[in-house]
Amino acid sequence: MSVMNTSSHQPCLATSGWNNITTTQRRIRSKKIVAYQDEEETTPYTTIGTDEAKRMIDAGAHVIDVRRPDEWNRGHIEQAELVTIDGIYSFGKALQDLNLPADEDVIFVCASGQRSAMASEIALLTGLHKVHNLANGMNGWVNRRYPIER
Repeated sequence: MSVMNTSSHQPCLATSGWNNITTTQRRIRSKKIVAYQDEEETTPYTTIGTDEAKRMIDAGAHVIDVRRPDEWNRGHIEQAELVTIDGIYSFGKALQDLNLPADEDVIFVCASGQRSAMASEIALLTGLHKVHNLANGMNGWVNRRYPIER
């Protein structure tokens, strides 16, 4: 993957890291920083535990599983729909195609809570308002011995 240097439009490798970019590029990046907040970052979605997720699902919350199909096939939450998070645009489009009501609870799940956190942020951009990330993902679900479907 390459990124364009905004000063000279020369490509530089994004994967090369901060130490491998030029002094000019560092200055340009530094000028783009407008504020620094020394507080714990808050997220606009809710991170929930396994027991709370189970209660919400039993009450009718929508469940979106963002794992790969091979992970899904090993076991998933019965009420879940599979929407893999292959890319930001395609994932956002797939969410919109589901026509989920913006004011209903939607829980995003992956294996551990990492991919579903990213999915939760994308979901907010698509207009969903009641977005929740399952903190420990399917690992937590299975550890609590909640039912899974294969």
